[in-house]
Amino acid sequence: MFEPTGLPATPEISAILTTYNRAHLLPRVLEGLAAQRLAAHRFEIVVIDDGSTDETQAILAAWAERLPMRVLRQAQSGLAAAKNLGIFACRAPIIVFLDDDDVADSNLLIGHLSAHLRHPDVNVAVLGHTDLAADIADLPVMRHVTGAGSQLFSYGWMKPGQMLSYREFWGGRSSCKRALLTEHGIFNPIFRFGCEDIELAWRLAPMGLRVVYQPSARATMIRGLTFRDFCHRARRQGRSQWAFANLHGAQEVRDYCEIDQALALWPKVAADITGILHWVEGLDAMMRARGTAVPALATDTQADIDEAYATAFFLCRVQGIAEAAGLPPIFKRPEDLPVSRMDFLDWGVQSDGKTL
Repeated sequence: MFEPTGLPATPEISAILTTYNRAHLLPRVLEGLAAQRLAAHRFEIVVIDDGSTDETQAILAAWAERLPMRVLRQAQSGLAAAKNLGIFACRAPIIVFLDDDDVADSNLLIGHLSAHLRHPDVNVAVLGHTDLAADIADLPVMRHVTGAGSQLFSYGWMKPGQMLSYREFWGGRSSCKRALLTEHGIFNPIFRFGCEDIELAWRLAPMGLRVVYQPSARATMIRGLTFRDFCHRARRQGRSQWAFANLHGAQEVRDYCEIDQALALWPKVAADITGILHWVEGLDAMMRARGTAVPALATDTQADIDEAYATAFFLCRVQGIAEAAGLPPIFKRPEDLPVSRMDFLDWGVQSDGKTL
């Protein structure tokens, strides 16, 4: 852990930046935070390095005196555990969660803070807005997962100031009052990737959790994903959906996590999934080669391509669910989660990089 001199005594908002092996992106991410219009004495940045093996620590050290920033490092324990460490380490009453492949707009922290000032109820969280960088926005996969597919994020149906449900408590784009988490629940560390945000939000919903959309709290995603990247991501998401559904028996959760649909479908598609994914990958290659400097596709053709992507990524989630269904349970129930900082450090952080 290292801390620069001149940290704000009582920050109004803490930005928790969790990172793993993104040294090549961190300078741009930190530049965005350095350009915040909110005065530096009003915020702090708490970086959690989840066991990076690249130049992450060197990059952070070089920025230590340029930002009101503290850095903590843990053995690789996953996204939820990293966020929890940030929650316990931060000092402000409002927390915003940041992704390490998003560059903050200069108004991001002002946007989150102003929304919380308008909605002081401890149960109101805030969802900011994320765009795609110009160099990745036209990639066919990225256009799909943030557009018609909505598998990554999509805002087309939202209006500024709209009050949303727990399902829009999206990790890396949301903020909340620290007291909501310290009093009612933190992230479940079994979720190393995917569902950690919505599973927590599900547990907070009975406490009255609501999410307000604040589009002025903007960031830009700068990392493009390939078709294979997103297939891998979808499989991991499926495994997390299985874990989510096993923690909570409600049919609403099983439906959200696609469990019954996946278990019924997998025996029918298991033998064909490799061929289907290979075919869609070929379609993706054709779309990338086509580029954007040609006439737009006909509406029906674009719809067919979106359906192909959606089918491929759904089948990958099905595969992840099916694979997880054959694994022994490793789940921690919500009532088993640590309630104090020391309990978390003893229970949630790994000492040797291996699964506890």
